[in-house]
Amino acid sequence: MALLKLKPFLKINSPILTKALTRNLEATSIEQSAPQKFTLDDKVAVVTGGASGIGFAIAKEFLKNGLLAVNILDIDKRKLLTSTRTLKQEFGEDRVISSEVDVADAEQMDNILRNTSVDFEGIDIIVNNAGVLDDTNWENQLDTNIRGSVIGTLLGMQYMAKTSSGEGGIIVNIGSSMSITPACGFPIHTLTQFGIAGFTRALGSSKLYERTGVKIFGFCPGLTDTNALKQLEEKAINHNFVGEFEEEMKDVNLQDPVNVAKGLVEVLGDAQPGSIWIVENNKSPFELEFPKIIERKKIEREETQQSATDTTQAKAQ
Repeated sequence: MALLKLKPFLKINSPILTKALTRNLEATSIEQSAPQKFTLDDKVAVVTGGASGIGFAIAKEFLKNGLLAVNILDIDKRKLLTSTRTLKQEFGEDRVISSEVDVADAEQMDNILRNTSVDFEGIDIIVNNAGVLDDTNWENQLDTNIRGSVIGTLLGMQYMAKTSSGEGGIIVNIGSSMSITPACGFPIHTLTQFGIAGFTRALGSSKLYERTGVKIFGFCPGLTDTNALKQLEEKAINHNFVGEFEEEMKDVNLQDPVNVAKGLVEVLGDAQPGSIWIVENNKSPFELEFPKIIERKKIEREETQQSATDTTQAKAQ
């Protein structure tokens, strides 16, 4: 990828668990008469914004479902240390590492993904979850939500693509219900969420997956019980916007972050490139259906071409 040039790095960790090591502990030959169902076994994941809320729940649910190892990234050092300690105590020292990082800093992210890829002999899943809800500090919000998702996605493609040195993989861009339905109370945050969904759909609509083996899809939780929804009066443009948001969301039930994490595990294998999934109200996720605009335009173009051909043939007779 030309947009983000890879730079030399210093390897800071020695290998812990690796894919090769775990494969050696398994049977050397397994006959497969049918395609295997997707599992998290033997896979390595990176989760941004992983120290709390939805990100922490995803990391934990991945590990519960057999993930080989996870690197949780976060800008909050205190929360990161606490969360890392908690996961290591439950799942083992060698299955959890963590990195303090600003996801909007391409050089920091590049170094972390390089080290993770070397230590675990590759990366299989990247979850771009880090996000900010704060329309008063909209510059930082744009950096974290938009720039962070773009950097995580482009670097993820470089490290996982079969066209480079990877074996393919999955990139999940976490948006929100505001990726689909505008929230008048938080218009700038809505901008970032629409951007994440559009970016994800654009990559999924191309032939990227065929070329690289990297599947990119979006996962959009509805209102979820996280710190992002606390002190809204300090995060909205003014009190009028707070009132609008509260009015919009008065009949919406907050869901548990665990429901989001379980939902992601449920669709991780089957989600198609460019698809957008919604999970809300503590229910199972569902795929969002968009109007078939691209298909309709293709049909119209073919009909126009056929009409022109028919006209030409008629004149020739």
